[in-house]
Parts: sequence; structure tokens; C-alpha cells
Amino acid sequence: MLIASQVAPGKPKILHCSDMSDEDRRRAHGSGRQTELTQLIVAEATTVEFEYEIGQQPVITGGELLVVWRWPFDWSDLQEERPEGDGFMSVTHQPADGTNATAQLSLRYNWIAGIEPWHHQLQIRVQQGELRTGDIVRLTCGDRSHGGGGWRAPTCVADRCRFLMLIDHQGNGKRIRLIDPPSFQTVPDKPARLVVVAPSDAVVDEPTEIIVRAEDQWGNPTELDADVKVMIAGQEQVLETTPINSEPIRPVSRFSLVFSQAGTLKLQVQAGELVGLSNPVTVHATQPEQQLFWGDLHSGQTEIGCGCGSLAEHYAFGRDCAGLQFITHQANDHYVTIDEWIETRRVTDEFYEPGRYVPFLGCEWSPLTKDGGDRNVYYKADDPVLRRSDRFFIEDPPDPEPDIPTAPEFHEAFRDRGVLVNIHVGGRMTNLEWYEPKIEKLCETHSTHGTVEWFFMEALGRGYQVGLTAGTDGVMGRPGACRPGRRLIRNSCNGLTAVYAEKLTRESLWEALQQRRCYATSGERIRLWFEVDRHPMGSECQTNGEPQVHFRINGTASIERVDLFRGVEIIESWEVAPRVPPTEKRLLRILWGGTERKGTARLQKVNWDGSLSIAGGSLELINTIHFEAHDDDARAVDASRIEWSSKTAGNAAGIIVRVKGDSASRLAFDTDPKQLTFGLDEVFGNKGTQLFSDVKFDAGGLNRFVTIGSPPDENGPNHFEQTFADENCPPGVFPYWIRVVQVDQHLAWSSPVYVTKE
Repeated sequence: MLIASQVAPGKPKILHCSDMSDEDRRRAHGSGRQTELTQLIVAEATTVEFEYEIGQQPVITGGELLVVWRWPFDWSDLQEERPEGDGFMSVTHQPADGTNATAQLSLRYNWIAGIEPWHHQLQIRVQQGELRTGDIVRLTCGDRSHGGGGWRAPTCVADRCRFLMLIDHQGNGKRIRLIDPPSFQTVPDKPARLVVVAPSDAVVDEPTEIIVRAEDQWGNPTELDADVKVMIAGQEQVLETTPINSEPIRPVSRFSLVFSQAGTLKLQVQAGELVGLSNPVTVHATQPEQQLFWGDLHSGQTEIGCGCGSLAEHYAFGRDCAGLQFITHQANDHYVTIDEWIETRRVTDEFYEPGRYVPFLGCEWSPLTKDGGDRNVYYKADDPVLRRSDRFFIEDPPDPEPDIPTAPEFHEAFRDRGVLVNIHVGGRMTNLEWYEPKIEKLCETHSTHGTVEWFFMEALGRGYQVGLTAGTDGVMGRPGACRPGRRLIRNSCNGLTAVYAEKLTRESLWEALQQRRCYATSGERIRLWFEVDRHPMGSECQTNGEPQVHFRINGTASIERVDLFRGVEIIESWEVAPRVPPTEKRLLRILWGGTERKGTARLQKVNWDGSLSIAGGSLELINTIHFEAHDDDARAVDASRIEWSSKTAGNAAGIIVRVKGDSASRLAFDTDPKQLTFGLDEVFGNKGTQLFSDVKFDAGGLNRFVTIGSPPDENGPNHFEQTFADENCPPGVFPYWIRVVQVDQHLAWSSPVYVTKE
């Protein structure tokens, strides 16, 4: 039985009153009601009224009434200063005796507060007087009676959204959970884009399954009311497909088709006015020895943890909507009761389908960074024992297994068990002071928190030998296909992990991950192979000569650049896509990016809202680059000024503009992190012959930057293959790896090959 929830032992508690009848709870503590909500379209404007009726126990001065909701539900902000503004909130007190002796109440909205896992909070505090039996307190959120735009619903689809209404009679941190108001649904908006997911490997004359997913503007799968046509990109002939009838957890279309000849191709899908392009598919004449499988090794959390949706819904979404082939659920262990661990084990086993879908049992060990930091733990086999870092709950009877609150204790308890560990930057960044090479073989370089290449480089700098992964680390119930919503809780779209394995089974994938035969992307299914002296990524090898590096890439877009690293140093770089000649179109690309500082999502986020203006000329906005969130936007204010809203967290974003002017024209780039002014002749040269490569400017923070240059050709090569001999390799142990940058600024990182040079 769950008795109470708390941030940590000794901190404020939510008392669930599980030993009281509903009648007794209402009599003693009162009741809570809210506006009846059945279904809201994501981001729909609404008004929600909460009503408290006080029970037998009064709420004294310093006492509180609270409304809380879970981390994933990114309702728009609330405010109480402007009745005519969006998100206006107000509170009133109606005494039961009909007098005017109202208590003095204060109202506060906290987008993040110390109630786990209900992080969002509205707090009504009794500043003076008290609330007595029968008194009514009404809280209105999104009042539109004065012309405001209301309170906008969360951006993620969910079958069970709910608020908790709490009462803290004494103001002493003992918060009573009133009987829950009814839950409601959020449903997707109309289609805005088409996503096509295909397996990276197929075999001639054997059925291949593809997923066609329509998404709304927030990234939720939504109904597609149009016929679907599938063809090979660049060809006009429509392929014969067979619909696969199923009932996925969200609306998608699945089809089976057969390829008649070998080669590498992409599929183009049209549905009404929407067009989508698949990832590259390599069609083999016969089954290859190893296949490329895609998954999410840090898929995030559900209602087991601080996310939304059931674990079964989570796994089904990954399989049916995102097209994942393997997955592991990673709830923060301090939320997980023994009953929830039993449920996690049961559902994980039920969803295992060798040859189709491989979920690994998992949980995230989650102490504070000073004690070791978050570490994703994957189990090779079912394990009834869960060793937590801490418990943010009280249960009866408690799980008798002792907690392990620090990294040395964690390593001692886990190093000889059948587990793999993924170190990463998330809610509590892994502390790299502690490392156990026997089990800590993987390192995450991208998630919805942001792109954290700097973290991987720090691990390499310490001599750690790890393979690279990327994932979602999400809470919105969209593993493998998640967008950042309002950026209230996350910054970026999800990443993906690719694994080369013989079979799609737990045993085969486990062997590949143990060998670090994997790589990471920022979400696109970029095909990548990397080896040194014929040893595949993840290997350890020795050489007496010049290490021979070989790689090949099939991108989802034009490949801009490939960087080869020895350790943390770039030793060679290839610019693949040709630059657009400035004399032809007078095009200019400006990119910005980087991280504010090390830490979780809110610490990494950089605000690049700003403008580009010209004096003595004109600007035309041609395109935006890697604007990931719905609220990212660029617009022309007039012929001489472009403004944008943009946030980054390690990634790059930007714009392409056409510039008109003369040698006297001056450009001004203006954002909080960086301001630049320069003449048009400095950009294009007196004869319009600007160097094609970018000019890069440091913008402080953690690897923040601005680059200016000619844009690479978006129709450049999608395929690139290269062999390189490192003639200058000194003696020692060195990790060799590559970073792939596409023109759309999506990234891929190979796992290193660890070379010992005698």
C-alpha cells in the first residue's frame, strides 16, 4: 500500500489517505472539484475552475491549498497581473456563514516545485485568517472574461490527464490528497507533416514493413484522412503495398511491400498534400551477416516514474508508431515501488517478440550528481531484486532490499550482475569521478535534454572506453518519436541508437552492446559504418603502423561534413556538400548553437531570440534550419529586418537569407549571447567571391557559437565513403571516431575504435 509520496525523506509529503474511506476523507479534509473536462485538443485554449470545500479540519494561517500536475503536461504559463492577458488566474473565498470575513489569500504558480512526481504547482496560501468548515475557495485558470486567450492545454496526447487537489491544514508540509477529480484526454491536432520509417536492411523478394505516420504541429501521431501512395524516391511508379491491419496505440498506417532488386534507396510517400521521405534502405540479395537495428536505450518514463501513460502504452508506441526495434524503460528508481517493479518485469516480458521487438528490463539509478548521478541500468535477464538509490515514497510493507545511495556502493552491488550501464546527462548528470569499466560500456551523447557531445569528450579525456548511444529520456509517452513541446521540460527532439547485430533478439543485441558495436544520431536514421584496421566500431585493437580508418555513410539528407577524431582532437575533416557560389544567388547562412552550461535541460537551454538587419540594402528569408519546436519561428519584419525565436541545447539552428546591397551596406546580428556587425563587402568580398567556408565566432557559455558563410547545397551527396591513414599517430592508446553533420544539422556519431599504437 502506498502511504505517502515525498521529495526525499524528511521533506514535505503527499498523504494519499489510502486507509480512509471516501466519506471519511471528505468529512475530515473536505472535497475538491474542477471544471468538467472530457477531451481537449493539444494546445487548445480553455478555462479551468477549481473549487475547494473545506472539511472539519480548518486551514489556519500559513496553511495551503494546492493544485498539482505531472511533469509531462506542459500547460501554458499562468499569471495574475493582467486580466486581459493569456493565462490569467484569480482566487476567491466564499465563507460558509455568508459574512464578509474572508481570509487573505495569496496565489502563486510554480512551473517546477518540490512535489514528486507532480512537479507543476498552483499554491493558494492563507496569509491571514483561516478557512473553516463549509467555506468555498475558487481558483480560476485561464479566465477569458476580460479578453484573454485562456489557459492552453498540454502539447502531448494522453488518455489520462489529471490534476491532484491537495490541502495542507497547518502549513507543515503534510499535504492531504483530496479525492481525485475525473481525468480527461488530450487528443491530437490536424496533420502537419508526414513521417516514413523503414527498416535499414531488407532482402530481395522478402516482405518489408514500413510505417507511415502523420504528425500534428506538436509531433503527436494523428489521423490521416487521405490515400497513401508509396514509391521509390526519384521514380514515378507507385509500389504495390499491403496494409497491415492492427490497432496501434496511436493512429499510424503500416504497410508491407516487396523489393525486386538490390540497392540502396529511399521511399517517398504521398498522402493528400503531405509528402514524406524515408530513411535509406539497403536491399540485399541475401540476408546479411549483420543487420542494422534501431532503438531507444533511454526511452524515458511512464506513470511508473514521472511520465504519462502506462508501460504497455509506452512499449506499444515505440513499436507501432516510432518503428523502434529495441527499447528499455528507465524510470527513476526513487519513484518505483516493489509493485511497480513487478509490473515492469511482467510487461517487459510480454512485449518481447524475437525477430520483431526487443524490450530490455531497465531502471535508472538516480542519486544526486554529487553522489554519482543518474545511470541507466539494463538487465540481461529478469531480476526480481531492485536496488534503488533512494525512495521518494513510503509504502507498507516496504521492500526489504537496502538502498545503495552512492556510486561506490552502486558499483560494488552491480559489477558482477548481468547488467549494462549507460552514463548520461539528464536530471542528475552522471558524475564521471566514478567509473566501472566492467559494466559502464555506454555513454549517451543526445536526448531530449540536448546534444551533449562535451560530456562524451570529457569521458574520453579521462580514458574511459565507451560506445555511443542516443535516446529520448522523455516523459510524454512518445519513445523514439518525441518533440520538445513548449520547451518547459525538454529542449530537443529525441535521439536514436543504432546497433549492428546478427539477429533481433535479446542475446544478439546484448552481445553487440557489450562490444560497443553501436552508434548514435540526433534522431535521423543515418546509416553509418566505421572501422579501423578492419576492426568495427567499439573494438579494441593494436597496431605497429599507421592506423587505417575506413567509413561509409548514407544520410537522410545531404552530408555537409565529416570530422575524424583521434581522442578529442579533429585530425581530418571532409566537406562533402558543395557550397552555393555567392556570386550566383547572394545567399548567406547564419548558424547559432551550443549550450548555456552543464546540467539538466533547463540549464543547457540557450535563448537565441534575435534579429538580422541591414542598413543600405534588403534581406529575404529563404529558409530556416533545424527549428525543432513549434514555437521556433522566423519572420521578415520588413525588407531590411528578420526576427526569430529560437532555442538551442548543444545543437545548431539558423537561417538562410538572400542579401541585396552594395559595398556600403552593413549587417547587424543581434542576440543576447552574441552581437556582430559587418559590411556586406566583408561577407561577399569586393568582387562577390567570399570564401565558401564558414567564419566562426565564439559566443561564450559552453561551446556557444555563431557561424556565417555560404550555405552548402541541400541537393549535395547523401552518400560518402572514405579511407584515411593516420601517418602522425604517436604511441599510446587512442579512440578514433567520426562525427557526421548533415546540411539539416542532424548529427551522427560513431562509437570509437580504441587503438593501441606500439
